[in-house]
Amino acid sequence: MEQALRRCISMVSETAPGSVGDMLDFQVRQCREASGDYTMTCRTAQWMRNFFGTLHGGMCATVLDQAMGLVAYCLKPGEGTAPTVQMEVDYHRPLIPGEEILVKVHVVSRTRSLINLNAEAAHAARPDKICMSGSAIYFFKQKK
Repeated sequence: MEQALRRCISMVSETAPGSVGDMLDFQVRQCREASGDYTMTCRTAQWMRNFFGTLHGGMCATVLDQAMGLVAYCLKPGEGTAPTVQMEVDYHRPLIPGEEILVKVHVVSRTRSLINLNAEAAHAARPDKICMSGSAIYFFKQKK
């Protein structure tokens, strides 16, 4: 699974260079396939800030969606896509653009067509202080 996750991250950079997913520069830190726990880091940039200088709420949601989406794509049961069909984000503390973000993704459940994930994000330098959390459902659509 770790190799699949690294390939998926590389695929984002190769197929969509300069996209937000590419610019977040995700890196795999730990994969615990048996428990369904995956840890990654990413980088944000100053252009992602809001009026107050913290990471824009939409960008925060994008960080979680990208991390969970990478895991969902690797878990899909065959050729096809796995788009987000539902997502909920809770904001606990602000994130500061330019700082490394630690994202932990947990697989709640998966069936032939649905992948349910949870995630938490924090500043990598302060992983014990959760800044946001969320959950999402990804729908597997088989390639025709």
